[in-house]
Amino acid sequence: MHLSRIDLNLLVVFDTVFTAGSITAASRKLNLSQPAVSHALARLRDVFGEPLFERQGRGIVPTPLARSIAGPVREALGVMERTFGQAAGFEPTTAERHFRIGLREALEPGVLPALSRVVCAAGPRLGVSSARHDRPRLETDLAAGEFDVALDVLLPAADRVPHERVLTDRLVVIARKDHPRLRRMRRSGWNLDAYLALDHVQVSSRRRGASLEDVALQSLGQARRIRLRCQSHAAACGVAASTDLVATLPETYARHVLERDMYQVVELPLAGIRLETYMYWPANAERDAANRWLRDQVRTALRSRR
Repeated sequence: MHLSRIDLNLLVVFDTVFTAGSITAASRKLNLSQPAVSHALARLRDVFGEPLFERQGRGIVPTPLARSIAGPVREALGVMERTFGQAAGFEPTTAERHFRIGLREALEPGVLPALSRVVCAAGPRLGVSSARHDRPRLETDLAAGEFDVALDVLLPAADRVPHERVLTDRLVVIARKDHPRLRRMRRSGWNLDAYLALDHVQVSSRRRGASLEDVALQSLGQARRIRLRCQSHAAACGVAASTDLVATLPETYARHVLERDMYQVVELPLAGIRLETYMYWPANAERDAANRWLRDQVRTALRSRR
């Protein structure tokens, strides 16, 4: 199939329908009529020799062919968008852009309020979408345009992906306000022995394995008594609020999420733990004006939240 046979606008329609999941939603996003979108899909069917979407009930679903080309089409459109962006520059007051940010659950409460403020204030047609990224696929997803930037700990992919450290945090311990043992411990002397005497919630998105604080304890030949392992900091906060278990969380998460009248917050009596957050972006977006602008807004947002 020769490229001259394809109207590249058809690929934009395909990508929008595939992402939106319906012709109606895609037509609104593209500012086209539904018949125009349907006509574009019919032209693509002629190009590929088979349909890309099929009716299912009152909606449509992508065919195996559509699923196989969706990633390459998205990547190609991203490359073209960045190419034209580099040539034309980026003016936030007039640009129409929805930036995609890869964020883990613990970072969202501290990052998104400040970031959405600076982005939305810069232009009336700018927006932000946050989604959880798959760490092993980060390099691929950035290159494919799935994310404009991603924030995470230092990952193996950092050897191949542009990145910079944007935040350093520490851990704190939270417990319910009327936790009797912690209150007594704080009066008599809050130290590592007191921390280890408590029952703990461990937070990890992985199925098994030690968390950062447990690795530090292991290096001292110590271990805490873990009564519950859960996936999210929000769940750990709920458990700590209603039981005598305590949770160890990033300080910025605790500061932005906790209702102070419900919890006690104390320092983690364990030295040397630093939580470092890095910003990653696509290697081919180094000179992209829009991506550079977004990275500046992320830095501004993180500075404002400290």
